[in-house]
Amino acid sequence: MNQPTRIPVRLPHRVSALQRALLLTAAAAGMSIPLSLILHVVAPALDSMGQRFTAVLVMAALALAVAARTDRGLFTWKVRSPRLLILPAVLAVLPLFGGIKDLGMPVLTMILIGEIATGVFEELWFRGLTLRALQHWRPLPAAMLAGALFGLTHLANILYGADPAITTAQVVGAFCFGVGYAALRMRTGALWTLVILHALTDIALAVGDVPGGLRWGIMIGSDTVLLVLGVYLLRGTRSTTVRDMLADAGHAASARPAAAGLPTRR
Repeated sequence: MNQPTRIPVRLPHRVSALQRALLLTAAAAGMSIPLSLILHVVAPALDSMGQRFTAVLVMAALALAVAARTDRGLFTWKVRSPRLLILPAVLAVLPLFGGIKDLGMPVLTMILIGEIATGVFEELWFRGLTLRALQHWRPLPAAMLAGALFGLTHLANILYGADPAITTAQVVGAFCFGVGYAALRMRTGALWTLVILHALTDIALAVGDVPGGLRWGIMIGSDTVLLVLGVYLLRGTRSTTVRDMLADAGHAASARPAAAGLPTRR
């Protein structure tokens, strides 16, 4: 009796770098949406600031857990060419030159904790995990894509009551910021220093006592400088990859196998 012909089943090829980067971005957005819905139901009395504060703490904890599971190499303080971080540090503190607002200790404490958690989440997720997903790409396209994905995730701010027009401006600014910080990550190998600078940038914008117009000018000017800096730092890197640059900076991947659906390194 003839055996039925077996048709070989082709398993899908390994997820591509682009798909992994998009998956990470979708995961970031996917965390924001259910968290927003849950907080509206569980804690309806929380204002938008309280909701964002709670959500970012959860997301920072998840980012730390994923990073610890997929790449312990992300937990290092090594920095190559620290002088490259001087300009971003100066840009970060510009809003403080006008003094500090009298916000009261409870609000100030919430801002400090919330912005530090934001820095942890966004740097681990986008300059850590997303760049790792793109490790075989050329540096400049990888920085541009990672920056664009970082910018798009800021659309989730609308879920927490942010003005759509302001959010759109934040998306563009975050893209510029993301390109600059991705380049700094690749050139210096720094990640946790970038977490500090990122948090300091957001804290200074929140507590700096500067007029609204000047505040927007500082944000637009700083983001533009970071975009130009990023492109400048990655000039002449067409013959190398993100992985090579991170290895040169002393941060070659030391990843353990990732959980299903997550990149194998980041």
